Amino acid sequence: MKAVADYYDTVARLYVDKYLGTWYYRTLYRKLGEVLDVYIKRGMYILDVGAGTGFWSLYMQARGATVIPLDISVESLKVCRCGDRIQGDAAMLPIRARRFDAVTALGSVYNHLHNLESAFASVAHVLKKGGIFITDIDNAVCLDMLYEYLLFQGVGKFKDALLRGVVRGVWESVDSELPFNYYSYFYVKSALRKAGLEIIDARPIYLFPPLPSRFLQKRFRLKFFEKLDLLKRFAPFATTVIYVAVKV
Repeated sequence: MKAVADYYDTVARLYVDKYLGTWYYRTLYRKLGEVLDVYIKRGMYILDVGAGTGFWSLYMQARGATVIPLDISVESLKVCRCGDRIQGDAAMLPIRARRFDAVTALGSVYNHLHNLESAFASVAHVLKKGGIFITDIDNAVCLDMLYEYLLFQGVGKFKDALLRGVVRGVWESVDSELPFNYYSYFYVKSALRKAGLEIIDARPIYLFPPLPSRFLQKRFRLKFFEKLDLLKRFAPFATTVIYVAVKV
């Protein structure tokens, strides 16, 4: 996780400009915001995991929630303008049990982790019964990753995606490359269930991208293709899936 912390420390003061300066990420953020608008209510007590510089923490706070931002990046937390900030790792949350009404982790937080089951168990540990968990995870089995396997990361990883549901690869970010883990929808669903979390909503983002996202995130605008994301039944095959789960 040191590489992840170092990267976000480096981009902390430029993060919003770097990412929200592109059409690709503005679309992603808008769709995440639409989900938060449905599930985040006034008076909720929320842990925002991987909060970074606090974009979503402030968004939920403006909706009347009390939000505790948590991030591995010290520099990001310095920029964050929310109240009680916690420096910590999403892999093992340093929080006492059954404390929060909701946990959010937005921006492919769990793609940086190697063990989803234990990370989700940590989420379930801090949630109250009936609490909501909202996260987005980049998918191992989708058209976008098929481009990646064929053109950049090797076709052997396509076999891993189909048989194991996990691919250890790289993320081509706006300005650099980081180690990254991709998880299939069914792998995520299984890991959530083992942690005592049941999916109640799953929404696709970039269901049928005409180009690899490493190109799309640079400068392309593909407004027409956004309409395909309304086909929620195909969420298991989207580039990114927004998961909403409840602690049972």
